[in-house]
Amino acid sequence: MAQFKHLLAPGNIGNMKLKNHVIMGPVETLYASSDGEMTQRIIDFYVRRSRGGAGLIVLHSMQGNTKMDPIDPYPGSLRLDDNAYIPMLTEFTETMHREGTKVACLVSPGGGAQALGYPYDKGSQGIYDIPNVGPSEKQSLVAQRKVRKLTIEEIKKSVIAMGLCAARAKTAGFDAFCIHAVGGYLIAQFLTPYFNDRDDEYGGSLENRMRFLLEIIESCQKNAGKDFPLIVRFSIDEYLGDAGRGIEESKLIGKMLEKAGVAAIDCSAGVFETANMLIQPIYVPKGGLVPLAVAMKSAVSIPVIAQGRLSEPEIAEKVLAEGQADFISTSRGWLVDQDWVNKITAGDTEGLRRCISCNYCIGQRIFENLPIRCALNPIAGRESIYKEELPSPAKLKKVIVIGAGPAGLEAAYRLGMQGHSVDIYEASNQICGGQIFIAQVPPCKDVLSYISRFYSAQLSRLANVTLHLNTKMTESNISKLEGDAVILATGGEEMIPGIPGIDNSNVVTAQNVLLGKCDIGKNVLIAGGGQIGAETAHYLAEKNHSVTIVEMLPEIALDEEFITRMMLLSILEEAGVKMLKNHRITSFTPSGANVLDQADCKEKFIACDTIVLALGTKPVNDLEKVLREYFSEVYVVGDACGTGAIHKAVEEGFFAALRI
Repeated sequence: MAQFKHLLAPGNIGNMKLKNHVIMGPVETLYASSDGEMTQRIIDFYVRRSRGGAGLIVLHSMQGNTKMDPIDPYPGSLRLDDNAYIPMLTEFTETMHREGTKVACLVSPGGGAQALGYPYDKGSQGIYDIPNVGPSEKQSLVAQRKVRKLTIEEIKKSVIAMGLCAARAKTAGFDAFCIHAVGGYLIAQFLTPYFNDRDDEYGGSLENRMRFLLEIIESCQKNAGKDFPLIVRFSIDEYLGDAGRGIEESKLIGKMLEKAGVAAIDCSAGVFETANMLIQPIYVPKGGLVPLAVAMKSAVSIPVIAQGRLSEPEIAEKVLAEGQADFISTSRGWLVDQDWVNKITAGDTEGLRRCISCNYCIGQRIFENLPIRCALNPIAGRESIYKEELPSPAKLKKVIVIGAGPAGLEAAYRLGMQGHSVDIYEASNQICGGQIFIAQVPPCKDVLSYISRFYSAQLSRLANVTLHLNTKMTESNISKLEGDAVILATGGEEMIPGIPGIDNSNVVTAQNVLLGKCDIGKNVLIAGGGQIGAETAHYLAEKNHSVTIVEMLPEIALDEEFITRMMLLSILEEAGVKMLKNHRITSFTPSGANVLDQADCKEKFIACDTIVLALGTKPVNDLEKVLREYFSEVYVVGDACGTGAIHKAVEEGFFAALRI
């Protein structure tokens, strides 16, 4: 495709020849064995992306010295600190090479102060008080764990251990060795004054703080040879101000790495204290880390890899075409669509599932000790079960889907792919015309339009799927439907509780506000501080309204993924949005609301011009009873069977289709 000629052109990192300039960055799966060994499930996960056309795949983080850094950065990471891991890793690389993809391993000597997992000594959690380790005793504000300062002897042994890891990686068939110096993990902690306050040869000046990394590079070259490409992945800006490392010092690091013989630099950002830059939510602009790659390119001549919300092929191509970086890396882009390169090669950008940067994959899965999942791709992480195609149904059926939101569309898509005859009935004039249409109105939420874009393209290619828009199903017309099974996916609607004064003319719903259906005064009170309330507050604050959120729970937006939540709260605070937590609304008046402070049981009055209701969502499933009278096979999915996030809707639609 001429449109993506830079992405699809072959390239080189050191002596490693790649078929294109697209790198799949590391995606933690939590599918390693309990001892950190490669498994068939991980192989199946990555080989599917290999078949999708990736030029280089970087295997997710492997631990290189678990005896010196005894805490797993997160429960279930891979290991490379023993020859016992070579056989299954060889199985992995051989399988990937048969698919025509080069592979690198990302190896770390440890998680250091911010390791969030548990001791590698299984069963010791809560029994032994094993501290994290680090260059100093400084704790991570996120992990908040006691830290033991590494001795010089331990540092030297860790250097030796990493060199042995490089040798094992080469033996196992990896094409490159990626050194994990990113995100405030152990090497990164030595590099930054934020964590490193040592007064010996490993602390103080930049040269001393670089000593650990440079010795690791030398050890890797000694053990694996200088012809084995080394890639260093590190944060170009930690976004810690004067307390940490910034771009200028990182450019000096880049020069030192190039002089040391490193083949490429992978430009990341942040530490756990600035996690919104390390794992960017929707509030970080697309391609938001590209300026870091541009800065590094000005300092070095070796290849520079850009990352950070680059899953949009159009943006990724522009980065390469303008010379802002030499390669692009995307992780979530490959999670949501395992055929990323194949689709852009075929020119099928409309049929590409696009990442919405919801961070469900990591914030609500990996960080919760749960195996990898994607909010929009229910097969992600289940490749061992659903390899190339879904299981063939025992009998082809005529299926009725009521509702064209994410749940109904996913069900219809999978049913259509299996060969069933499908009729979709949607009350509005477009697919995703309900809650998703409204949810994409607040700032930065336009990415939700990608959902309808994907399903529109895919369903238009299925002659056995018919879409009926502007067709509201009611009890009276259900009897006219003909089919073997029905999927009810009618979504949810706003909850309107019986609070005194709720019918006043100054009380409106968040839905109508976002749809532009009502006039809003200067001073606004938002009743409800969940995700909808918080995002509506963001929307109104950007339109220069004075906003107060009243929430009865102790915190705002507790239903949001935590990295996204922290950034949204920061945005609201900067915009001057007032947040009254632990307050319950008792009544509305024409000039405001009476609220009860649940901490001291005192009532207060909040004056405002407009009150916006954002008090939750309830299922719309009033058709279920009558459907069960006419059809023996009825499935209720998505918000219609209990409100939740997009991942719940998509997954339920997927599994309902498989049950038919």
